[in-house]
Amino acid sequence: MRHQFLILTIIATVNIIFTNNIYGQDKPQKEYVFQTFKDTRVINTYSIETLQKGVMDVRITHRFGDFINQGSFENAWTTFFGFETAADVAFGVEYGITNNFMMGIHRTKGAGPLKSNMILNAKYKLLSQTKDSKMPISMAVAGSIAVSTMWQSTNTQALSSFPGGFAHRMVYSLQLHMARKFGNAFSLQVSPTLVWRNLVEFNDHNALGSVSLCARIQVTKVMGILLDANLPFDGARWTAENGHRIPLGIGFEFDTGGHIFQINLTNSAGIEPTDYIPYTSLNWAEGQFRIGFTISRAFRM
Repeated sequence: MRHQFLILTIIATVNIIFTNNIYGQDKPQKEYVFQTFKDTRVINTYSIETLQKGVMDVRITHRFGDFINQGSFENAWTTFFGFETAADVAFGVEYGITNNFMMGIHRTKGAGPLKSNMILNAKYKLLSQTKDSKMPISMAVAGSIAVSTMWQSTNTQALSSFPGGFAHRMVYSLQLHMARKFGNAFSLQVSPTLVWRNLVEFNDHNALGSVSLCARIQVTKVMGILLDANLPFDGARWTAENGHRIPLGIGFEFDTGGHIFQINLTNSAGIEPTDYIPYTSLNWAEGQFRIGFTISRAFRM
């Protein structure tokens, strides 16, 4: 009886080992790199991150007025370093339809000639970086459509006169994000970007191409430093003579466990790429930067 029990045990053990080898059950699973960035935005640029399936993110973003009013610290007190004026305000929600695909809808005040904008955006993650470096980067594509709901201007020379009807209220953006997380302390992202405006001023271009360079430096367990710059392909347009500047920003990000809080300094008045890429005209050197903040609160639905 003992011999029979021993034989059955040996047969069962061999069967388990053989089955595992045949079907690869002992093969290690892929380990992906998470939280290249903590949020779905860096400062201005969308980040590589997507929401998990079933997660709803409620977002409030604010850009105040110029930190230094009219180039003078004395004048800055009249607006309390910009806190008493709002260049742009946005609020909205985003939702993770799958782990790699999310959509959102937002309302922005608007800092360019087109105000009262409704924004529909979407992002899809194409690739995810793995810890074994067989996939060295993460990649995602993001797009947005902005529709101005402001009253039509009676000034026929203004963009807000919308001579072509509803189509002239619309602006589009498309971004390709490529990012890599280097260890636990540093992340880098490169994002070629295209903005298309259906209506532009004379001698301007409907299509604006640029590339965003973004970085995140982990300082403590809960705090990181963010850097964000958007560099134009058409350097002639982004000059002081043409009234346009390169959007630059530095931010500090805090992960409280319940939500992500970000405070930043940027010369961009607009929040969405359909706004800050075409219409940033402020100069850091003249104190024309502003304090901004973003509060992001995620809920699992």
